[in-house]
Amino acid sequence: MSHQELSSKTKNIIKGLFKEYYKKTDLRVPEDFILREFAFQTFDSESYIRHKSFNNPSTLKEYITSITPKHAYFSSALYREPSAENMDEKGWLGSDLIFDIDANEIPGCNPMKISVCLDDGCDDVELINDECLELAKEHEEELVEVLINDLGFKYDEIEIQFSGNRGFHTRVHPKDQSWLSLDSSARREIVDYLRGVDLDLRYIVLVSSKSKKIRLSLPRTDEGGWRRRLAKKLINTNVEDLKNKLNEIISRCVVRVDEKVTIDTSRLIRIQESLNGKTGLRVVKLDIKDLQNFKLREDLSPFTNYTALIIPTTDVNNINILGYELSLMKGMSYKVPTSVAIYLALSKLAYISKVI
Repeated sequence: MSHQELSSKTKNIIKGLFKEYYKKTDLRVPEDFILREFAFQTFDSESYIRHKSFNNPSTLKEYITSITPKHAYFSSALYREPSAENMDEKGWLGSDLIFDIDANEIPGCNPMKISVCLDDGCDDVELINDECLELAKEHEEELVEVLINDLGFKYDEIEIQFSGNRGFHTRVHPKDQSWLSLDSSARREIVDYLRGVDLDLRYIVLVSSKSKKIRLSLPRTDEGGWRRRLAKKLINTNVEDLKNKLNEIISRCVVRVDEKVTIDTSRLIRIQESLNGKTGLRVVKLDIKDLQNFKLREDLSPFTNYTALIIPTTDVNNINILGYELSLMKGMSYKVPTSVAIYLALSKLAYISKVI
């Protein structure tokens, strides 16, 4: 079979599995979903279906089942008329605070890169490993601490979800409605605080004594703001260490959130329990306590009860996909769990010839 035939067959197999999943799955949407815009990308088009709104969950489910989306989103913004096609006519009422942490954007993450050449060109595929995910988890935990300890949000105002691919999304829906009305510049200030942009160290580690001499002061964990954040990284550190390693320590306190996501007051966020069309994994809600033990494992896929035959598009050696160690040769046929087959196919690393 040609590349086009194998590609079309693979797409139809995955689309059929996604459709069956959506038929029996209830997606999780915010309570105020009737004020939100929904958007979708299907398997048959690169364009997005935008400006959709729904009055009840059953209508949403019926629509999703009918179109079988590759990706499914709702807006961080609340609108009077979410289905209006002109943004000015939607009537913006405010937006949740959204934070996106992607493992591959964090210093120290070295994902495996695999070159794949098909009839339509060559691509470099990145596979996030457990080490990268651990880094993302650390930044997510620090983000939540800052949101609670420094910005004053409560746990029940914060919702964390695994994106289904490379990291985590955090949605803050504040009870204090004034937060919802923040414009992009105000949201940028929050990002700058998280990332330590224009941080003035004089107000953080330098203090004036009674003799009016300026001296270094070790931060404490019972303090607030950046002094608390620094103190967590200064276990068994003395003043001399602080003086010599300050910049290094500060870089370890930075929370690597995607600035573009947070400052966008009309950002789209993935629907919980929808499937990420880049991996076939579920977008799942996580409690902060779940993060420590969270791993990229097969139970994130709803397709664990089948086996599939695949044909790799390139040679790969010693890769770990959802807990399975694999070495594959291009053009050969292999039997693998369907969860792994979908992950590989959506990453362009294999075709699926049959589901058993």
